[in-house]
This record gives sequence, structure tokens and C-alpha cells, in this order.
Amino acid sequence: MQQDQWGHTLTTADPEAATLLDHALIRFLEYRADTAECIAACIARDAGFVMPRVLRAGLLLLMGSRSADPAIKTELEAIAGASGGLTRRETLHVDALELWARGDLTAASRRWEEIVVHWPHDLLALRSIHFQNFWMGQATYMRQVVSGALASWHEDMPGYGFLLGMAAFGLEECGDYARAERLGREAVERNDEDMWSIHAVAHVLEMQGRVDEGARWLDHAPDRWADRSPFKGHLWWHAGLFALERGDHDRALALYDDHIRPGERRISTDMMNAPSLLARLEFLGVDVGDRWAPLADWAAGWIDDHVIALTDAHVMFPLAREARPEAGSFIASLERFARCPEHYAASTAVPFLLPIARAIRAFYAGDPDTAVDLLLPLRERLHPIGGSHAQRDVFHQLLLQAALAAGRWRLARTLAMERTVLRPENALGWHMLARAFDGLGDAPAAAAARARAA
Repeated sequence: MQQDQWGHTLTTADPEAATLLDHALIRFLEYRADTAECIAACIARDAGFVMPRVLRAGLLLLMGSRSADPAIKTELEAIAGASGGLTRRETLHVDALELWARGDLTAASRRWEEIVVHWPHDLLALRSIHFQNFWMGQATYMRQVVSGALASWHEDMPGYGFLLGMAAFGLEECGDYARAERLGREAVERNDEDMWSIHAVAHVLEMQGRVDEGARWLDHAPDRWADRSPFKGHLWWHAGLFALERGDHDRALALYDDHIRPGERRISTDMMNAPSLLARLEFLGVDVGDRWAPLADWAAGWIDDHVIALTDAHVMFPLAREARPEAGSFIASLERFARCPEHYAASTAVPFLLPIARAIRAFYAGDPDTAVDLLLPLRERLHPIGGSHAQRDVFHQLLLQAALAAGRWRLARTLAMERTVLRPENALGWHMLARAFDGLGDAPAAAAARARAA
């Protein structure tokens, strides 16, 4: 038996394997592209060491795509063949991993929480429950678990900054922006390679409409994250939102072309980032050229790839925007998926994913009234599809666009006014409010809204 640098007992006799696991975990928390190689080096030292395989299987599951299933199955089989004599903590990690692989995120979270209660310095358990509650939209739970562990840490412990970053993000999603920003900035000061903490502060600035500060916060050289995992595309997506809100549409399109559009691999965050940014640009009247067509080709590969609810909520955008026949196939696939309720994402299909998909399809097919009727009942209860307030905002923007396109001017005015009250620096809200006033025949109010937008 060995110990990691946080004092947890590890079922390996090789001290070098234990050291390599510590290194791999830090690389994982920093989203380093070489994390898989670090894990492989650890397994090469001790092929029967379970925890690096748990980390590798989790890394594959975080892709959020069925394309990783064969590799995940291989890891689960290797873990099952080497899981004798594990500690209670390691056994709970294996149990949580198996539940996660089946899509039972709620049960998996309970296993990770049990780990955190008894071993509050377990960063892998903390990060795992943090992420899965993020994908279930459980902001309060996400905040509670990390906050409950934080008092057991001291600032000289390795990885303390990662915990601060997780706490910051949970606080931000619960609307406690001041404390979120303080903890997030402290985390970045401790480790400016901590992308999740950088991301947490970006969310605070986005939600508070501090657009110029946000643009400066994410003003990095194009190769700044060259050695990172695909999560870097999401940070560039945030930079694209700040560019969009500043009216710098050329910058937003350049970020899309250089950093946000998907690569060959199926990565769930790419399926969220790319259509979301293009849709928001078009909502502002920006010509995005021919960028939708290749995105629709790529989205067609996601029709039966149901893993994360928020991913499914975005797939219809490029398919419907390009009037692809696969749009109907995607809805049929979601209907089949809904019959697997033990999977968390499947449980959201009937109440959320199917209405969203049908609304997007109706909007792009020229039936905005249907889109409004489908989205309006959901607008204040979308959190179970997961993600952040910033990510789910695209569906609120779609509802507002549909209300305008349907000539439902009073509803559009109400929705736009809500945006301008909550986010007075958000240009889209003022643009849409001006259009609503145009529809109502109130020219002075429309002119005033356009002045605010400018």
C-alpha cells in the first residue's frame, strides 16, 4: 500500500506509480492534453493499480459521446479484473464510475458525496460530483458539496486552488457573484494555469454584464491553450460572447473559425459551443456565411449519441437551420431515448429535450408561434437540462426571437424588458426591445432602446 500526496491509501505497492497518479490528477485538473499519456505511464508501472484506470475511464466519459464507449468498456473490464482488495474509498470510486457509465448521475453523485464526507481531500471525487451536478443543473448541490469540504482544507495543501475554483463556480451559478469572483481570482492568483477558475471568473463577468472586463480577462494569445484538452474551446466561446456583446462581430466570427468550430472527434462541449455562438450572432442580424452547413454535417453524427442532456438540446440548431432531413430522425431518436429513464439525460427528454428540439425546428421552419408555445412554459425551469445560466440563455434568446417573428409584440416587450433590467449592458436585450416597440408602434421608445444598444 502507498499513499497519495493528500494522505489517501492507494492499492499499489509501487511508490513511483503513486507519484505518477498524483501528477496525472493535477494534469487532469489543468485540462492538459498529455493527461492520457501521464495516466498510461502510471498504469505501465502497475497494471493492476485501479485508480489510474478510474481516472482514465472518467476522462473518456467526459467526452460526452457514445464514440468513447468501446474504450470505456475496456477500462471497466480491466477495473473489474483487478478490483480485489481495494480500500473503501477506491471501491466507492469504482461504484460511482460504473453508475456514471450507465447514465445514473444521481446515484453516482451519492457515491462521490460519501467519499467527500469521509475523505474531504479527495480532489477526484470533488471534481467528479462538481461536474455531474453541473450537467444536472444542480447548482445548489454543486455549491454545497464543495463548501462542505472547504473547511477541511488549508491553503498550503496541494490543489487548494482547484477547490477554490470549484467553490467559485458553484457560488456564481447560485448568484453569489461577489464571493464567487473573490474566490475565483484567488484561485487564479495561486495557479494561472487553472482553466476552470479562469472560467468561473469569466462567468461572473458575463452574468454581471461587465463586458469590457470580460474581454480583457480572456484576452489571451491564440496559442495560450495549445497544450490543453478541448475544454479550451469553451473558454474561447466565452471570449466570443464578450466580443458579440461588444458589437465586435468580426472578432466573434474569427474566434469561431480559429477555436470554436468542431474538430473531427465528437466532443460534447463542441456540440454546445458552436451552434450556440452562430445562433446568437444571427439573432443580432449578423451574416455568418456558410458556417452552418459543415456544422449540420457534423451534427448529423450526433442523432443517436445521447449522453448529456445539454448536448442534445443543441443538436437541432444546425439540423433545423439547414433544413436537414436528419432533424426528423433526431426527434424520433429522442423519443426512443426517453424510454430509458434510468439514464439521467433520458429522464429530461419528454419534459425538456423534445419540446426544445421541436421548438427549434418550428422556428427555423417559419412557424415561430409553435416555437413560442413550446418554449414559454419552460423558460423559468430549464435548469434540469444542465449547464450554466450563460449556456441556457440561448433558449431564452430563441424564445424572444420567436415572439418577435410571430408578432407577439407585448410578450416580446416583456421578455426583452426582463433582459434589460437584469442585464442592462447586454446589447441584444436592447435591440430586441427596440424591435418590440417598433411592432407596438412606439417609435420614441424604440429609438431610446436603440440608443441604449449603441
